[in-house]
Amino acid sequence: MKKIMVATDYSESASNAVQYGVSLANHFGSALSLVSAVEEPYSAAAGALVDIKDHIREEAMETMGGVKEQVTPQLKNGATVDTHTVDGDPGPTITRVAKAKGYDLIVMGTKGSTAARELFTGSVANSVIKNSKLPVLAVPDEVGFHDFRRVLLSVDERKLAGVHVIQPLLDLVRAYNAELIVYHGDADGDGKGYDPQLPTYLAGVNHRFEVRSGDEDDVSGGIQQAVKLHDADLLAMIYHDHGFFGRLFNESTVSKVVFDSAVALLVLQDH
Repeated sequence: MKKIMVATDYSESASNAVQYGVSLANHFGSALSLVSAVEEPYSAAAGALVDIKDHIREEAMETMGGVKEQVTPQLKNGATVDTHTVDGDPGPTITRVAKAKGYDLIVMGTKGSTAARELFTGSVANSVIKNSKLPVLAVPDEVGFHDFRRVLLSVDERKLAGVHVIQPLLDLVRAYNAELIVYHGDADGDGKGYDPQLPTYLAGVNHRFEVRSGDEDDVSGGIQQAVKLHDADLLAMIYHDHGFFGRLFNESTVSKVVFDSAVALLVLQDH
């Protein structure tokens, strides 16, 4: 993870996301970018539109400058920080910029407001998760920074495209010397169902498997119970375009999993 983007509107939850970004940058010696999307304001007068937009941009740049001053003394291991403002609707803009600039990870708060507009709502988080090819670390509202000591990876029955899908998670677990618990909700009770290559992919990482019988219709509840049971600091999930987790990541379920979570959520992409 040499390039990390923190998409932020500088609300309280976004501030927490910045702390996660700083911690990751320090562990990996990354270039950390604080990025704020300036959305088109609504007004009846064209001239007023320009004035409001310029004001929002200037306010964002001033705020980012202050955050950069606070963050810079915290950096170590060769990590650096820079700031950017970009124009556009937050969801598509974050996705586009992250791809164009070659970032390895997107970190974002999942609730907040700027200029009296809600930016990081379920629809924005859903948009970034569904359309980005990059892993996304979503930091729910009111979830403060916690170092990663124990990570829960929730997997479904689908085979992965390869070890590259979970490589960002493996790198993170190694960097933090964390324990990885692989959780599978076994709906049919056969004790199987996850990718048989997973044990091979996880070789050399401190991990263990947990398979539990459960109801597929309440998968999000089972995952949250497992997070609480194991006192996990991070929940990791794999997003597929179709299938079980494809259905899971509709807008209403994102709200259940992300906004009700007591920990940060790392979404790994298997497109």
